[in-house]
Amino acid sequence: MKPADLWNWNGRVSRFAYFLTGLLAFLVKHSVDTVLAYHFGLRWHLWNYWAPVDRLPKPQASGDPLGHFLVLLFLTAIPFIWIGVVMTVNRLRDAGQPVWLVLLSFVPVVNLLLFAVLCTLPTQPLVHFDSPGNSVVWGIQSRAGSATLAALVAGFMGMSVTWIDLRTFGIYGLSLFVALPFVMGYLAVWLHCLSQPRSAADIVAVVSLSVLLAGLGIAAVAIEGIICLLMAAPIAWILALCGGALAHAVHNHSATQRPATSSLAALLMVLPAFFGAEHFAPPPVPRYQVHTGMDIAAPPLVVWNRLIAFPPIGAPQELPFRLGISYPIEAQIQGEGLTADRECRFSSGSFKEPILVWEPGKHFAFAVADEPMLMKEMSPYPDIKVRHLEDHDFQPERADFVLTVLPNGGTHLEGTTTYRNKMWPGIYWRLWTDTIVHSIHRRVFAHVKQLAEADVRPLGLAAASTPPPR
Repeated sequence: MKPADLWNWNGRVSRFAYFLTGLLAFLVKHSVDTVLAYHFGLRWHLWNYWAPVDRLPKPQASGDPLGHFLVLLFLTAIPFIWIGVVMTVNRLRDAGQPVWLVLLSFVPVVNLLLFAVLCTLPTQPLVHFDSPGNSVVWGIQSRAGSATLAALVAGFMGMSVTWIDLRTFGIYGLSLFVALPFVMGYLAVWLHCLSQPRSAADIVAVVSLSVLLAGLGIAAVAIEGIICLLMAAPIAWILALCGGALAHAVHNHSATQRPATSSLAALLMVLPAFFGAEHFAPPPVPRYQVHTGMDIAAPPLVVWNRLIAFPPIGAPQELPFRLGISYPIEAQIQGEGLTADRECRFSSGSFKEPILVWEPGKHFAFAVADEPMLMKEMSPYPDIKVRHLEDHDFQPERADFVLTVLPNGGTHLEGTTTYRNKMWPGIYWRLWTDTIVHSIHRRVFAHVKQLAEADVRPLGLAAASTPPPR
């Protein structure tokens, strides 16, 4: 391999040259990023490369030094992205694979799995597939039988690895939600393609069946509930399809050709390495914020009075709460100021909420202590123990409520909940957690709005300058 090959889109690269170039490029890139981060007073670690949206600092303004760090990080990444794409395209061509698979190199975690596969595939001339054969695999000749057995094997692997991870380590991370589904999809399609070439519809069917069987198995052995499985299903299915697409491109040959096992073996070795890395060097837990606002036709002091404590709210109508997500019922407070004792009762238990900010009519904030279970899981079993609920992977830290007077004398109520979530990938799971937090905000805000507006209705908004007694 020559240095000019790094700029040649129409070349071919051997698996050894691809591995060596990738390793050296990663070492150089990581060194550059570490130096840049040190210059800006930040710490840089390997997890930044697979969860960049959650791990990178967010600049507050264009002149913020952190913004300069992000710009430099992007600029220094351009030549390495170019090298990675060129080398991957040439390695795919050298291995006789379609070059569109280079798109997988832009998917976090999946890019490493793709790298492992390409480091094992031998150099080949242009691939010419034979016509479909009628070979028998495991004594099964039919397409449906082959797909069912392949899905059973892949689904059993997914269930077993999930059981080992959650019972032993309790890690809800990139390995569980990204790497494992990808390998499951690859394994299912690899097995399904042993007898004869398969169509795209066959691939979607066997991958979908393997994910379904894995989910049923996980629910059957009581390590997860149905609601959490449904939440995880979209990302698991998409990643499994990615793995299946890669296997289809690599192994969709006739039975007269010998199936390659090196790429599958590489994935099966990389998978436990991912789990081990997350266990022995877990990534930092990201912190998120959820903002919800509502206008209320009542003065700030009236809204304040109904916000710091409120009577029981009616039965929830929102679907998440009806399915088992914990929801607020009432809030009680004793005393005033920072020493006040506030407790909010949820459907799953009570939250102790130490007061952090007490500015009547303006700003109210509290921390969260003695957190009850986040939800009641749906399961065939009456008393299921779910690891992420018992470990409190979702950790609410504080809630801030800012009251701003409107030109008409009403109040704009802005609520902000700050929380941390150990489940990865954060950019996916916060789609669910943010939605749940918004629902909690809106449930409380609608109740406060109803009470506050009822308090001022007899007097009129302009006349209500002080809150009525509770």
